[in-house]
Parts: sequence; structure tokens; C-alpha cells
Amino acid sequence: MVPQGHSWRPFSNPAPLGNSGFAVATFVSALHTGAIGITSGAPPNIVVGLALFYGGIAQVLAGAWSFASNSAFGAIVFTSYGCYWMSYAAILIPGFGISDALDTVSGAVRAQSLGIFYLVWTIQTFIFLLGSSRSNWGTFTLLLFLFTENILTCIGNWSQNESVIHASGYVGMFTSFVAWYNVAVDMLTKETFYCDLPNPELGVRAAGLEALKPAMHTPLFHDVFQQQHTSSKLDGQTPGNHFDFVPPLPHSAANNTVTFAPSPSNNYEGMATAVHEASVRGGCARSQSISHHDITTFGNV
Repeated sequence: MVPQGHSWRPFSNPAPLGNSGFAVATFVSALHTGAIGITSGAPPNIVVGLALFYGGIAQVLAGAWSFASNSAFGAIVFTSYGCYWMSYAAILIPGFGISDALDTVSGAVRAQSLGIFYLVWTIQTFIFLLGSSRSNWGTFTLLLFLFTENILTCIGNWSQNESVIHASGYVGMFTSFVAWYNVAVDMLTKETFYCDLPNPELGVRAAGLEALKPAMHTPLFHDVFQQQHTSSKLDGQTPGNHFDFVPPLPHSAANNTVTFAPSPSNNYEGMATAVHEASVRGGCARSQSISHHDITTFGNV
């Protein structure tokens, strides 16, 4: 509910913050793990501050803002990995007693404990990877590299194989590069830079977006969406991100359609409902199976 007399302000896209925190913490940790530019066996404690604050707290905040922005997938991913980095920092902080306890057992037991820790995150990342299969190449590639890194880290620790652990460090380094690219995609746009960086939609999702177009360019779509907008304002509710209208272009006498140009801050869930209703009422069968997931992005995660 929006209190009477108060305007509702949308949240900015929290994805660049979450990806930045993840990229920085991952990069520093990966260099130590892979002994890249540093002596093998150097203590990774230098990553504690980054893991706790930038990789941890900043990502948790990005996840909270993603929840508020109606992006459940981004919220879960950012919050989860923010908690991962804080738990990783806790292992290295003496006050938690985790590292001291691991030092009291044999090397094999310590390695197996760390292997179990990374096994959990391998499973978690695999689920996230499947969930990103209809997003975009940047998100999918990031989670694919991260999944590979977690597998190698899990196997390397469990088997006490230094070569595999070092390999995971190299994969982690490339993972951080992909995360930084995703940051650049969100921040370097035509409004702030000279061009938009490419980040193609995946095939299934792109096909879904194409299927929406017949319904989105009809008067029915515009009418239903306008009704949703008016209804939500009368109820004092905002069912998703704030949305505004760019006035439609004049009717085309040839095909009796209007061109509707939604602004970047549109409520995509409302759009999906409008598309569905317009497609059903207008007989656009291709669009009837498209849900709001098809027109939301992990970039707004």
C-alpha cells in the first residue's frame, strides 16, 4: 500500500552492485587459490575484508533491494552468495573458532570438511544455473563458470589434489571477469557511454519475447495495460516496479494498430497480464502461454 499523499519511488537496478561485490571478492580469492601472481600456499586472509563487506554485506543488500524490485531470482542469488562470502570469511576469522577446530584434526578430515562445504555450493549453483537458462548469455555464462569453479574446488579439497585446486583458481578468475562484464552491461549504456554492450537473450527466452510482439502492438494491449495502471493507482497499490507511459504514436489507418513504447521502469508483471488478456481477447494464440517471467530480466535482478 502507498500512503495517501505520498508518491512511490522505484528502486534502481541493484544488479551492478551485487555483481561488483561478487567479482571483486572472487578475483582476489581466485588469485590466492590458483597461486596466480602470488606464492603458492600464501594465506588467503587478505580476502576477509572483501568477503565480509563487499562480497558479503553489499551482495545481501543487493538481494534485499532485488526482493523490493520484484525480482525473486536475483534476490535469492545475490543474498545466497552474500551469505556464502560471509561464511567463507567466518572460516578465516579466528574469533569464530572454525579454523582452530579444523587445525585440531588430520589433514584428510579438514579437506573432507571443506569438500562438503563446497559440495553444498556446487549443488546450489547448479540450481541457479538451471534457473538462468532463460535469461541472457552474461548471467548464464557467469553461473556456468561459477558452477565449474565450485566443482573443481570441491574435488580438489576432498581429494587433496593441489593441481585441481589451482585449476579452480584460474576458472574463478575468469568467473570474476564475466561478473565484471555484467556490471559493465548494466552501467555502460547509451545514456552513460557511447553504446550498449552486447548481452544477447538466450534462445528460448528470445523466442518468448518474439511471441509477445503480436499482442503488444494492438489497441487491446494498450487498453488493458492502461486499465491495470489506473486500477493499481485507485487501489493505492503498486504490484511491481513503478511504470509510466510514453504516449502511443497515432493509429495506423492501414492496420488499425497503435505503437506502444513502454519506459525502462515499466511494471513488467502488469505488462505480462496485459499481454495475456489482450492475446486472449484478441485471439493471439502465440502469446497466451507467455508469463511475466518472459519479460523480466535477470539484469534487473
